[in-house]
Amino acid sequence: MFERNRVDNAHDPTVAVEITLAGGETVSGRATLAKGKAIHRLLDGEERFVYVEGFDGEAQFIAKAEIKAVKVIATQRPRALSLSVPDASGFDPYRLLGVEKGAPWDDIRAAYHRMSKIYHPDRFESIELPAEVRAYLEAMAKEINVAFRTLRSAASAGGRAA
Repeated sequence: MFERNRVDNAHDPTVAVEITLAGGETVSGRATLAKGKAIHRLLDGEERFVYVEGFDGEAQFIAKAEIKAVKVIATQRPRALSLSVPDASGFDPYRLLGVEKGAPWDDIRAAYHRMSKIYHPDRFESIELPAEVRAYLEAMAKEINVAFRTLRSAASAGGRAA
């Protein structure tokens, strides 16, 4: 399997926010959170500034004393994957890997390797991609692994070598 802890345990230390300043000006962007800190604790702590990277790429430090309000901007989250119950929502491992039902094990394994190379997050590590694209790649990598594990388990139970 090509999964790595970084893929499985990815923690995005930023959250999309709209910050209203004391003067009435608003700043929108992604605020950086300390590891393990939830959004409602953004203004807690000894730090005097909040780091916000604007959606246009421009970053700035905003003094906590100038912040009047913080509003979390709802973003589209990638579909959650359940590794323990892969078939729970109409998941079809054959369709995902692009093989026919009952395909030989060598075809399944070849399809898995082909798909894992296409969607592996490290393939695009040096390219700056939008967060949505990165999330999609990570979700697809997980789904491909789940599909392969499901079919490998079925092959092992059926007596074929996995």
